[in-house]
Amino acid sequence: MKRATVVTELPASTSRDMDKFVVRLPDGLRAEVEAEAKRDERSMNSLIVVALREYLHGQRRKHALLDA
Repeated sequence: MKRATVVTELPASTSRDMDKFVVRLPDGLRAEVEAEAKRDERSMNSLIVVALREYLHGQRRKHALLDA
């Protein structure tokens, strides 16, 4: 089952110009990310970026609710 697509606008730049960050993944996590990306018909990079954005958005929302 394919997940809902999260549409985000990226700046008009090439991947060569974008900020890069190396991440060390625990054993087995790369395979999980790869399998999920394949299921969602997207790149591993795209899946990781969306996951990070969703996590950060959730954290901001949680703090906003706690501070209300």
